Amino acid sequence: MKQTASYTERKKFEIFDKGHVLLYLNEQPAEITNEETGESTPGFSYTGDMPDGGTMIEATGVTVENRRDKFVAGLIGKHYDMDAQIAVLANGKDTPEHAAELEQFAQVRSSCKAQVDELLARN
Repeated sequence: MKQTASYTERKKFEIFDKGHVLLYLNEQPAEITNEETGESTPGFSYTGDMPDGGTMIEATGVTVENRRDKFVAGLIGKHYDMDAQIAVLANGKDTPEHAAELEQFAQVRSSCKAQVDELLARN
């Protein structure tokens, strides 16, 4: 179930533990209202599978140099486990069904890359 959370500061990602990272995707402008004063402050909302609006991915050994690749691979892993990825890539386009599966995989991969690129480009 997707959950949305709002913050006054912009978020990108957080290392959750040795094997996981939280990505803050689907950024939207938000108004944050102080419940005590009723004052509104501009902010940002994020929608993901975690209560804080983050999306948990599997990623180990993340460094500044490899984080884009690790984040893209982890996000693809939310759609296709490793066995499914290998099967789709190994099948190639040898049948119309396999060609359609490969095209679907390519679309997911492209979407994951765009989401990670947007996230990493945030100030």
